[in-house]
Amino acid sequence: MEFSSEQINSRDHSSSGSTPAKNFLVYMEGISVRFGKVVALDGVNFGVGRGEIVGLLGDNGAGKTTLIKTLIGLVKPERGKIFFEGKRVNFKCPADARSVGIETVYQDLALIDLLDVTRNFFLGREIEKRIGPFKFLDIKKMNNLAEKFLDENGFTDGNVVKMIESLSGGERQKVAVGRAGFFGTKLLILDEPTASLSESETDEVLNLVLKAKRRGISVIFVTHNAHEVFEVADRFVILQNGRSIANLDRRDTDLEGIEKLLISSRIGAVRQMAAGVAHQIKNPLGIMKVTAEMLRDDFEVTNGREDYNRLTRLLIDEIDSLNLAINNFLDFARPLKIERESCSVSEIVDHSLRSIPSRNFPGIAINVEISDNMGRYYLDKRLIEQVLNNLIMNALEASKRGCVVTVRAYEINDDLFIEVEDQGIGFGEGEIKHIFMPFYTTKSNGTGLGLPIVKRIVEQHGGSIEVQSAPDKGSIFRLKFNSVRVKG
Repeated sequence: MEFSSEQINSRDHSSSGSTPAKNFLVYMEGISVRFGKVVALDGVNFGVGRGEIVGLLGDNGAGKTTLIKTLIGLVKPERGKIFFEGKRVNFKCPADARSVGIETVYQDLALIDLLDVTRNFFLGREIEKRIGPFKFLDIKKMNNLAEKFLDENGFTDGNVVKMIESLSGGERQKVAVGRAGFFGTKLLILDEPTASLSESETDEVLNLVLKAKRRGISVIFVTHNAHEVFEVADRFVILQNGRSIANLDRRDTDLEGIEKLLISSRIGAVRQMAAGVAHQIKNPLGIMKVTAEMLRDDFEVTNGREDYNRLTRLLIDEIDSLNLAINNFLDFARPLKIERESCSVSEIVDHSLRSIPSRNFPGIAINVEISDNMGRYYLDKRLIEQVLNNLIMNALEASKRGCVVTVRAYEINDDLFIEVEDQGIGFGEGEIKHIFMPFYTTKSNGTGLGLPIVKRIVEQHGGSIEVQSAPDKGSIFRLKFNSVRVKG
């Protein structure tokens, strides 16, 4: 079933035939929730169709969990209406929601450590058998049902009499998700279901979601990682600061577009934070560098001059590295203005290499390969130098002694290509999905801002960036700039 943004976001509804509620399994209209002075939800409209998987996305604090808790009766809304199968409902507690076929997996899993897998699986819905006038738990039947369902869905090693406290975090998550999949007859709600799972375990959860859909069950998949749910969801709803900012059909978007929306939803606050941090540090760093240069140039040292020079060089190089990080903060904080000019790629590469503290990376060679047919190109020289600085520094930091970092440039049909290749540690497929996100970093230290800035600069030039990498196989960052050659 398909729904337009107008159907989801329209505020002029009533409980009569004019409401879109009749088109959905669940429809939440104008939901507002406050916790004291904090506005958690502000007039949110949200719907889930029959047999539809909806990815509910947003950063921490966006209102995702509050929205589903409002749906199942854990939070009472200040304003708004909730419809289930076209009828107005008011669930007083999760038991009311379960009674109509809504199952929820919470972030805290709601499992009891001192009970085994089976008892947790049937918690509150135990199967009983009668012997004469007495009722007893039918442990054998519950064990068989739990084992069969979990085994069919790859969620257990077959031992359903294990105590929950003996399971790993991932195993506990799988039990909770499996339980919800077993009992959910109409709607399955998963709140950050893959938070503690490995990649293979995450795949098992996604398979369960798809199986639920094939059985006609609707699914709300709550997450702040779009890539987790992109392959299985039919539609995506993005919350920001308690408001719905996007409602996208999967056929009308792609993963990159969704992640851009998620990034842009927090970009203002992040930029303010980045600018504040940078300005607090930049002036003291400037004073430190001037002082270090004075120590190097203006003071006579009679004993240990060689060690003295080595230490002052080390100090200045470390300050330069910090300045690069601070400039990343500032460049991330301020809007970029592209000022193109006719420039030479050779000059850009040469200037970039001269500004990099390569002495900090002994034993790593930098090789430059620039095609003979290179002309001049309309680029912002300063910004492209910054791109190369970040990529080359990343390549050096990823490499070990004896490795080679290669910077190459070539042209195909007036399109300019620049590559930075290393023989370093490389990235896994999961990391490649994240490396351009602000503050994500695979380093033990660093700001995680360099690659997002690189991507933004390249895209503002109308270009693109491609990454080829694998663990322990090195990486290639390939930049493509379309039709930037200076004619004549």
